[in-house]
Amino acid sequence: MRPPARILRVLPVVLLAALAVPSVPILAAGAAAPRKAPPAVAPAWHDALTRALGAGRIDEAQYALERVASVFDPASVRARFGDVRRPDPRDATILLRDLMLRVQDLSGADRARARIYLARPTKPSDDDAYSVNEETPVCSTDVCIHYVATTGDAPPNEDTSPANGIPDAVDATGAVMDDVWTFVVDTLGYRAPKSDTNSQDDGGNGKLDVYLANIGGKGLYGYCTSDDPNQKPSSGYNFYDLSAYCVLDDDYAEFGYPDPMDPLTVTAVHEFFHAVQFAYDAYEDPWIMEASSTWIEDELYDAVDDNLQYLAQSPLAQPLVPVDKNTSPRWYGAWIFIRFLSEYVGANDGGATDPDPSIVRSIWTKLDGSPGGPDLYSTQAVASAIAARTLNGSKGKIRWVFADFGLWNSVPKKFYSEGASYGPADIAESKALTGSNHTFASTDPIDHLSNRFVSLKRGSGIAGDAKLKIRIDGPDTVSSPEASAVVVKKTGAVSAKAIVLDSAGRGSLKVAFDSTVARVIVIATNGSVRYTNCWTGATLYACYGGNPVDENRSFTVRAAVV
Repeated sequence: MRPPARILRVLPVVLLAALAVPSVPILAAGAAAPRKAPPAVAPAWHDALTRALGAGRIDEAQYALERVASVFDPASVRARFGDVRRPDPRDATILLRDLMLRVQDLSGADRARARIYLARPTKPSDDDAYSVNEETPVCSTDVCIHYVATTGDAPPNEDTSPANGIPDAVDATGAVMDDVWTFVVDTLGYRAPKSDTNSQDDGGNGKLDVYLANIGGKGLYGYCTSDDPNQKPSSGYNFYDLSAYCVLDDDYAEFGYPDPMDPLTVTAVHEFFHAVQFAYDAYEDPWIMEASSTWIEDELYDAVDDNLQYLAQSPLAQPLVPVDKNTSPRWYGAWIFIRFLSEYVGANDGGATDPDPSIVRSIWTKLDGSPGGPDLYSTQAVASAIAARTLNGSKGKIRWVFADFGLWNSVPKKFYSEGASYGPADIAESKALTGSNHTFASTDPIDHLSNRFVSLKRGSGIAGDAKLKIRIDGPDTVSSPEASAVVVKKTGAVSAKAIVLDSAGRGSLKVAFDSTVARVIVIATNGSVRYTNCWTGATLYACYGGNPVDENRSFTVRAAVV
């Protein structure tokens, strides 16, 4: 269903001025900025590798190398370090990215090992390397599919004598990649993956190279990485757009899908979108890379619904965890925020399109670290893309939009187009108000880009025409507090209202609590995107591990039946 127009956050002009927050400083675009440091290595469990890094026995580059090695050959890493957990194989793209950006910090045998992991399957000694010469690649206008005809890496072929002499799986992968390219580049308007003609190995031409190999046996669906020489600091190229190549499984037989085309299609578009992201900024915060790549799976292959598996680690199931937390699998679950943005903007910007996926392209345009690009970081780009939109007659602000994200998540089936499949947000506290116990109060801290949900139900002894008075006492407005209330009727109908807060973070609202009401959900929101110490890797959050300024902000929610 199309959500109702969201006019609740359009405030008087005088109040808007009072609530204005200082804009986040815009980082200088490529040519004016020195080469930035790589983002912090993707965090993992507190295992032997993490302890070795923390104790200074290995540095970040060595950690990135061993974390990649633990994907492909965990036994060898455990033999050297002890108790090392194998990362989720789906994290291979981010882990290889972390290693790629640090190869120059390695020396000797470690650098040689890293080069092997980053090499294409046509190079010897790699864990996914071909052991025989590849066949002539099958190329379309934009993509080349590479494969071998024998050994375990040979793609399956149902037709033992195909008319064109090409294995069925090669043709199928080529057709899928062409569809993906058409959708992402031609229909949605994203930048195409960069040509790799400046790489030592360009696969025979400058087209996007996709290699088929038996990686499913290692639990890998696919990954993309780069051998672009411009990623070396010594290259003198102070920008962050890189070419990429991808590796996909040869048959997807290991994953238990009734139809192997399902994992092929969603993996192809997910990994292709990583190659597109590399053409904007290969250094970007992992959460925005994985969230948007997971989101686009459902945009092209809506019937597969593979991304629903990540909702258990999303802002729906974990609303008190900041959206920009750079940990796996949380960064996949953050796709729901990207989906929200596309549907919310489409419903509220006065346009004819609902949803409007162009907001995601706008974000990547803001993230662009190529020559002349703004080169913003993840949440900064989201805030900037929202500010460029007029929503319900007012310039968008991320604090308002994020509050409405919480509102949508309170009853997803009433707001999202496919919300019936999502399940509601996790409720932090729930209470039935009765005639003898008709008040509620709780105080809890909320971190940046998080929502807290309180559910107040109608119990016995409440008058048939009762109302509920809600009071919020949050932090002052510079911390970007917001609050909302959702009235859920017994019929399932919902109505939503913003609780307007003053400059001290206080506000109140009276809503229906009569005999037609089942419950009222109160949502307290910390919509802050302020950080210090960017580029330090000090935290797990955006701004390349910057320190969020507005953590643990206290919110008190009070309610009384009147």
